[in-house]
Parts: sequence; C-alpha cells; structure tokens
Amino acid sequence: MRPQHSELVSHVLHTQQPLLSAAPTTTLAVFDLDRTMVAGSSLARLARALAEAGVLRRRALAGHLLREAVFASRGLGPAALDRLRVSLLRAATGVERAPLLEVVDRVGQAVTAEMFPAARWLLGRHLSEGHEVVLLSSSPQELVAAVAATIDPAIVPVGTSAEVADGRYTGLLAAPFCHGPGKLLRLEQVLGWRDLNQATAYADSASDLPVLRACGTPVAVNPDRVLRASATSARWPILDLS
Repeated sequence: MRPQHSELVSHVLHTQQPLLSAAPTTTLAVFDLDRTMVAGSSLARLARALAEAGVLRRRALAGHLLREAVFASRGLGPAALDRLRVSLLRAATGVERAPLLEVVDRVGQAVTAEMFPAARWLLGRHLSEGHEVVLLSSSPQELVAAVAATIDPAIVPVGTSAEVADGRYTGLLAAPFCHGPGKLLRLEQVLGWRDLNQATAYADSASDLPVLRACGTPVAVNPDRVLRASATSARWPILDLS
C-alpha cells in the first residue's frame, strides 16, 4: 500500500530545523541522487547489473570493489567512487552503447522504485509548484537520465558523461567528472548560466558542499558527518529521510 500524503509529510518534516515550504524565491530545485533520494550507490547498482548481464566483464570491474559497493550501507566514499568510475570507463572501452542502454533502463526503473517516499514527495512538490527540477549525480548520464525519465519527463538529468564514438564507448570522459566542484561545471554546461541564489539544493555529502554553498537555499539530506557539522554551523535545514 502506498503511504498516505500525511505520512509522507511527517517523513519530510523529521528535521533538525523546520522546512515547511520552498524559499519564496525558488525557481530551480537541484536534487542529488545517491543517499539523498535513494539508499546506497546507483553507480554500484549499475556496475553489478552490467556485470551480471555480461555487458561488461566482471573481472574488469574489480570484484572486490563491486562487493564493497553493493554492501556498503552508506554508499561509496569519494576515493572508492573514483576507483569504480575509472573501472567502469576502462571496462566500457569499445563496448557498444545500445545493449548497455537496455541494462541502464532496467536499473533506472529499479532505482526509482527504491526512492525514499519523502524524497519523492519533495521532488513532486517542486514540480507541482512550477519549479525547474534537476537530478544531479556523479552516476553516468545515461543512468541519471533513465531515473529522471521514470520519475517525470520534465526533470532535467545531469550526470557524468562518457565519450561515445561510432556507437561505442571510448573509455574517456566527454565532460568534467560530475563530482564535487565538477557538479557545478556540469550544471552550467547543461542549463547554461543560472542565478543559483534562486535555487534550492538537496544533497547528502561533504563532496556536495560546492553545490550547496552556491545555491540560495541549501538543504542537507541524510548528511554524512562532515556535511552535518557544516549544515549545523551554517544553520541550514537538515532532513533525515532514510
């Protein structure tokens, strides 16, 4: 049974500081994906699914790293995330994009189904208020796009873009890695220049501080230790949705 609207609101309002509505000036809402909208790492889910489908070789994806990614309750740390990104790029070198996209679509639907109900409600609230909504993640652009399309076609996906030539992945990035300060670069690449003072941003990690600090209304969601301390010091709203 789907949670009732009042139940979702009670989840959303489980905060250290009240967040009853978006800031009056908000025109853009930026949502991180992993551990903000969904538990764990969407990149790890994709890596495992690609290996299981035989699209990418399991050995090329470094099995020990996959196990760490799948079972880590808080997802991947920055160093492990970067290693997995490199492993995926190397393993995808020369791989056709079309069969990979079939797996990506399935993973995107699975990730969407596992989203925190309250996070889904927050995102829907921004859409209903006419705000532009962006899903911003270090996960591959294809996966972020699949998740965004499953939730609502109006959502703009912004992720890590891998280079494709003649229908195959080259093993290189086509744009800056969408992580840390690179998220701001990717955001501007996709949206063009925006007045981020009119943006509300939701994210969970200290690596998201560049985005949070750039936006007029930063919100820490399921924050890690460093982000929780920073948010508390800055008196940002803190949401615990997990």
